[in-house]
Parts: sequence; structure tokens; C-alpha cells
Amino acid sequence: MSPEHTEPDQAPQRPDPEHGKSPTKMGFFMVPVELIGTVLLLGVGVRFLTVEGQPDLVAYVAFVLGAILLVDVIRRLRRLSTGRDRY
Repeated sequence: MSPEHTEPDQAPQRPDPEHGKSPTKMGFFMVPVELIGTVLLLGVGVRFLTVEGQPDLVAYVAFVLGAILLVDVIRRLRRLSTGRDRY
């Protein structure tokens, strides 16, 4: 090989557009997980409300957490549908 031709003849690589993104941004794949979590929290809340001797506060906290997850699902679906997030 001649000394004048030491570097490969390749174009420079572009940086990865996904590099540096947070691993917590899971896009659409978090929607079913959050929906399952909402259903489980709803079940826990109903269980604690219907069984005598169980604290009602646990049921109300479960209902609030389920509502927060449901609001996040709606927010996530709206962002995906408008193209602000990708999946």
C-alpha cells in the first residue's frame, strides 16, 4: 500500500439522532403498561373499599394513583398522535 493513501475513502458518519435521549422515554410501549397499572390500582381500591376492617384511605390513594396514570396515558397518546413523541 502506498504511503499517500493511508486513510480510508469513507464519508464521515452522522451522529445518531437517538444518542443522549433518556431511556425513560418509551413512547407507545408505556401506554399498555400504564393501563394495566390503572386496572390493578382500581382492583386494589375496590378490594379495600368492599372488605370490612380494611382502611379506606388505601382505596382512595389507589384511585388517585390510577387517575394519575390514566391522565398520563391520555397525555402520552395525544403527544404520539400529534407527532411530538416517537415510538
